[in-house]
Amino acid sequence: MRVYISVDMEGIGGISHPAPTGSKDPKYPAAVDLMVAETNAAIEGALAGGARSVLVNDSHGGMYNLKPADVHREATVLQGQKAWSMVAGAQPGPDGAPSFDVALFVGYHARAGHPRGTIAHTYSGAPVESRLDGRPTGEYGLNALALGAWGIPVGLVTGDDALAEEVPNWLPWTERVVVKTADGGHSAASVHPSVAAERVRAGAKRAVQRAALGEMLPLLVGPPVVVEIDFGQGFLADHAGILPGVERVGDRTVRFAADDPLLAFRAFLAMNRLAVAVGG
Repeated sequence: MRVYISVDMEGIGGISHPAPTGSKDPKYPAAVDLMVAETNAAIEGALAGGARSVLVNDSHGGMYNLKPADVHREATVLQGQKAWSMVAGAQPGPDGAPSFDVALFVGYHARAGHPRGTIAHTYSGAPVESRLDGRPTGEYGLNALALGAWGIPVGLVTGDDALAEEVPNWLPWTERVVVKTADGGHSAASVHPSVAAERVRAGAKRAVQRAALGEMLPLLVGPPVVVEIDFGQGFLADHAGILPGVERVGDRTVRFAADDPLLAFRAFLAMNRLAVAVGG
């Protein structure tokens, strides 16, 4: 089994406020330690479940958070700002066959606009809601869309209970691990880091074992695949709407439709990045 792990920070147990997720915050190093611990737990669980190779994509912020020397030696770590962002490194090989048998999402969080998810957002602070085929979704759904186009199922999603409640709407087969209970956008009640690691380790093992049995499915949407973003301010939609093929809908919303799910995913990334570039 070849395992791909995309690890974010906001959904890690013990992280309950956005401030420590920024590299300039004095508590950031402690947040990194928590991130490394759950990453290693996922790697250990994957190996126990039968993984023969593991690639970890550092997927938070500037994407160079993990301390490579502290990550399990059996894994390869992909770091740095990447064009394909949170799904970088999962692209098919030259023959077009899937490069991985299952993906694990660690430290993920609820979607932008969620009423109580801890540090809920979708890729940045610019979107107030993102929709896929008319239904709200977050990073887990959009990333699963791209991976699904590459033939890779998502077998595990870890984070708070708000995220766990969302995931079955898109990935009903996926293992869900809860490491904290959301108390609001900037607060959560977390289990002890050792308990969080135990839960992630067990969930990763189950996910890889179930994937080997064919119980995990790639997410397939459309055609057409329709992506919409509601922004907090109209001028952000102005700039996102400059992308070819994007339709401006309403006061603060942009819409993109394509038969190719990867084209839709790329359009989402581009629209979000354009909005962020002008202050989103």
